[in-house]
Amino acid sequence: MSKWKKALQICGYLLLTGILGAYFYFATILVHQKSQDRCQQVLIIVRDSVQNPLIRAGEVASFLERSSIVLPGRDFSSIDMYRLEKEVESFASVRQCNAVKTIDGTLKLEIQQHAPLFRLETHVGSFFVSGENFIFPVVNPHRSAVLIVRGNVPFSYSPSYRGQMDTADTWLAAMSRMTGFMAEHPFWSKKAETIVIDNYQDISIVPQEKDLELKIGDLSRFQYKLDKLQEFYRVLVPLGGKEKYSVVDARFGDQLVCTLRKDEKNI
Repeated sequence: MSKWKKALQICGYLLLTGILGAYFYFATILVHQKSQDRCQQVLIIVRDSVQNPLIRAGEVASFLERSSIVLPGRDFSSIDMYRLEKEVESFASVRQCNAVKTIDGTLKLEIQQHAPLFRLETHVGSFFVSGENFIFPVVNPHRSAVLIVRGNVPFSYSPSYRGQMDTADTWLAAMSRMTGFMAEHPFWSKKAETIVIDNYQDISIVPQEKDLELKIGDLSRFQYKLDKLQEFYRVLVPLGGKEKYSVVDARFGDQLVCTLRKDEKNI
């Protein structure tokens, strides 16, 4: 074989290898671009699910399936991301949903929830109220161990209400301030379990002991009244106060009026 013939064979081999390499290279790019343009999988992330387990990723996936919202296999150009976000935000506890397309074709649904501050038991149903005064219906009361407000609760919203607190609702705004104070307080955050409303001027706190009633009257000067009630635990409880008294009343100025469990005079 002549040197020229060998040289031509080598050049032909190199040329073929280059063509094949280019083909595989461009084919890989096309497949990669195709995977970017089409939804390969859906990843649902509930950002605060450990501290605030009101909704779970599986429940969102089931909702999408029941709503016939099929995402895997669809071109991203055919998916209305804004509408998808709003569909997920229709969940009672969902504050915001961000739909994000990743480079590998994954559709990420990143969900943030409203954080309940307290739970309202009203004549039209149960509602959570967040620290930002957002009201939303309770779906599962066992998933959030927050302070409960029950009794004759003044509540002028519809049974399915979900939205911001009315700015004219001064009583509920005051209750939100008090529960916010209690939630951050090192003593009351652990001690108080329920707030009972007889009427808007007759409010009691039921502590963990449950057979003890702590009266504060209306919501005015609530911090001062709570400080007085804490003094009961500091001074009288070590002396057997929980066993002696059934009611501790902080409504009367600088005094604490304690009602004995037996038929004896008050102090």
